[in-house]
Amino acid sequence: MSESMENSGDLASVPCNVCLEQALVEFPVYRTFHRVTSDCRPWPAGGRMLMCSRCGCVQKVADAKFRSECDEIYNSYTPYYQAKGGAEQAVFDTTSGESSPRSRRVLERLAKEFGLAATGRMLDVGSGNGAMIRAFSQMAAGWSLAGSDLTDRYRDSIQAIPRVERLYTCPLEEIPGTFNLITMSHVLEHVIEPRGFLALLKAKLAPGGLLLAQLPSYQHNPFELMVADHASHFSADTARDLLQRAGYEVPASVEGWVPKELSVVARVATSPNADRPTSLARNVEEVKSFVASRLKWLAQAVETARAGGGRIGLFGTSIAATWLLAELGETVAFFVDEDVNRTEANWNGRPVYRPADVPAGSRVFVGLAPVLAESVCRRLAGHGVTYVPPVPLPA
Repeated sequence: MSESMENSGDLASVPCNVCLEQALVEFPVYRTFHRVTSDCRPWPAGGRMLMCSRCGCVQKVADAKFRSECDEIYNSYTPYYQAKGGAEQAVFDTTSGESSPRSRRVLERLAKEFGLAATGRMLDVGSGNGAMIRAFSQMAAGWSLAGSDLTDRYRDSIQAIPRVERLYTCPLEEIPGTFNLITMSHVLEHVIEPRGFLALLKAKLAPGGLLLAQLPSYQHNPFELMVADHASHFSADTARDLLQRAGYEVPASVEGWVPKELSVVARVATSPNADRPTSLARNVEEVKSFVASRLKWLAQAVETARAGGGRIGLFGTSIAATWLLAELGETVAFFVDEDVNRTEANWNGRPVYRPADVPAGSRVFVGLAPVLAESVCRRLAGHGVTYVPPVPLPA
C-alpha cells in the first residue's frame, strides 16, 4: 500500500461505482484541499477521494455528508453563471485562440465520425439551460428534440428552441418513446449509481441508436479532481468499462474532441459478450501512483502561484481558477479570460479582464494543464504582463 493511500474501516462494505467490488482505498491528503463546485463556486475543504483497487475507478464515497453537500450545491445550481446571459463555455484553439461553443464542437465531431441521419429523435439528458439542444437544433433541421432535467427552471427557453417537443422532468422511464441519439454533457460523473442509470437509458435508445457522453478528464486536467459534487472521476478506460458492464458496446472512448475532456460513444450491445470489461487488465498500482502524483502537482500549482509574492491574476473563470481562488484567497486581485462573454464584469468580487486590458506589470498564473498553459503563455506574451505556467506534470 502506497504511503499516499489508506484503507478505512468505514469503506469496507461500500461498492465501487463501476465494478461494484468492495475494494475502495482513500487518498487522505485530499481532505486538506479546498474544493470547487461544478458550476464554479469555491467550496470548503473536507472531501474524500477514493480509488477502487480492483478496477481503478477514482471516485467519492456517497455517504450522508457527500449527498448533503450535493443537495446544497444543486439547490442553487446555475450553469455558466459567470458568462453574459448564461452563454456556454467556449472552446479555444490552442494555437490561434479562435473559439467555438463546446457543444457545437462535440456534435460536429460526432457527425464526422459516426454520421447523422437526415431525420431522427434526440434526447439531451441533464439539459441545464439547453446548450446541447440549441447546438443540435442548428445542425439537424430534420430532427425532433427533447430535454430531460430534474428541474423546469429553463423550460420556457428550452421549449422555444426550434423543433423541441418538450422538456421532461419526470423519471427517465416515463419519457415516451425511444430516441436515435441520447446526449449527456457533463452528467454521468454526477450520478451516484451510474450503472443503474445507464440501464434505464438503454430502454430509451432506438435500435442502432447512439449514446454520447461528454465527461471531464482528470488525466489531462487534474483540477477536475477538486470538483466537490463529482461522484466519479473517469478515465477513457474506466468510462468504457462502466458502459460495457451496463450492457453497451463502446466504439469510441477518446480524448481530444474537446481539450481536457473525454468523449464516449456507445450503443446497446448486440450480445452479452459483445465487449468484455477491460479494467482487470489494467495495472491499478500505476493508477494509484498517477492520482497521487496529480494531487501533489495540484499542491505545487498553488505554491507556484504564490512564489512571486504580492497579488496576482488568474487566467480563466472556470474550475481551475475558482479552485485556485479558494486556495489563494486575497492573493488574487483579478481574472483574465479570452471568452468575450465572461469579461467586463466582476466575478467573485474581482474584475475580469480581456488579455489586452490586463494592467501592465501584472503577474498572471495560468491554471491549466502544462501543455495548454505553455501555449497560452506563448500566445499572450508581451504587453508588459508576465504569464506563469505551472510546473510540468510528472510522467
